[in-house]
Amino acid sequence: MGQKSFEKRLDDFLIYFPVFYQKVISSKDFHSRQISSSYYQILRVLMYHESLPISVIGDTLYISRPNMTSHIDKLVKDGMVKRIPDEKDRRIILIKITPKGSALVKKARVIVEKNMCENLSSLNSKELEDFYNALKIVKSTLILIEKNSNDFNH
Repeated sequence: MGQKSFEKRLDDFLIYFPVFYQKVISSKDFHSRQISSSYYQILRVLMYHESLPISVIGDTLYISRPNMTSHIDKLVKDGMVKRIPDEKDRRIILIKITPKGSALVKKARVIVEKNMCENLSSLNSKELEDFYNALKIVKSTLILIEKNSNDFNH
């Protein structure tokens, strides 16, 4: 691939990923009424894993440790998560989602689903199928990148 071709693809990537979020997931009033995407992602990871060390959450979401600490501090203050000592190693502090945090994730998920349905409603069934197939390709490519990155690092 030539340099010009690479630059065009990079421009498309940088331009269209934020547009994807705005046009598919978000609504005009979503940002003013909802939690930040970082908080939502942290809570979603904790919903799936129940409790994890801050460093593991940060590594999973590619959030730096200093930023993770401030995010967790805010989530603790808001009652969304709590810090608990690891039973096996007291030096490790686990982050656990609270019932209030779980409820917020469930509520936000309903809003995101509603927004996506509204935003995609103008597509016909063929266009929706093409869109879904494109997402599957992006997903498999990201998995391949992650696998290759892990193979390289080990």
